[in-house]
Amino acid sequence: MKCEIIRDLLPLYCDELCSQESRQEIETHLGQCKACQSYLEEMRGESVPAPPAPDVEVEAKILQGVKRKFSRRRRRSILIAVAVMLVFSVVLVGAADVERPVPYTDGLVTAQLAVDEVIDLYYHGGSYNTFYGFSRELDGRNAVFLYFDETIVSGIKPRGEGHLSIGNALLTDYETATYQVSREVDAVYYLVGDYVTLPDLDQEAFEQATADAVLLWER
Repeated sequence: MKCEIIRDLLPLYCDELCSQESRQEIETHLGQCKACQSYLEEMRGESVPAPPAPDVEVEAKILQGVKRKFSRRRRRSILIAVAVMLVFSVVLVGAADVERPVPYTDGLVTAQLAVDEVIDLYYHGGSYNTFYGFSRELDGRNAVFLYFDETIVSGIKPRGEGHLSIGNALLTDYETATYQVSREVDAVYYLVGDYVTLPDLDQEAFEQATADAVLLWER
C-alpha cells in the first residue's frame, strides 16, 4: 500500500476508527517505512488533548469554587482575628492607665507625729499609682484630706508601701505628687472624692461631703 494512502488512513488509525484489516495493513507498512513512522509521530505530537468530559469539567469548577470560598472564609477569619486583637490591645492599653480610687479599709493608712513636728503617713495597701490631697478647715480645725488610687500598671509594677509626710506646708510622698496644705495641721482624713470640686464647696455642702471621711490622725 502506498505511503499516500497510509498517511490518509493514519488519522482513522490514531482514533481507532479503521477496520481491523486496515489496521493490520497500516502497522505492517509502518514496520517497513520509516518516513511514515516519522509522519505518525509528528501527527501524534501535534494532536490537541481532548476536552474534559462534562462531569469532570463541572467537578473541577466546583472544586475551584470551594477553594475560593474557603480562601475567602480564611481571609475573613484572619482579618476578624486581627481586628479583635487590635481592639483588645487598644482597650487594654486604655484601661491600663484608668485610675481607680482605693477604698479605705482598716489599717490601710497609719500616721504618727515625728519629733520635728512632721506627720508621717504610711500606706499599707501594697501597690498604688498616686495620691490626691488638699487642706481645708473642718469643725474649726485645719484638716488635710487625702486618698490613694491604683491602675492595672501599678498592680503589675508595685512600688511597695508608700511613705507620705506633712510638714512645712507640704503634703508629699516624694515620688508621685506634692500638694500645698495648711502649715498648722490639726487632723488628717482619708476621703475618696472629687478633689477638684471639694475644696470650693460652701461649708454646709463640704461638711455633708466629708461626713464619711475616716480620721487617720489628730493632734
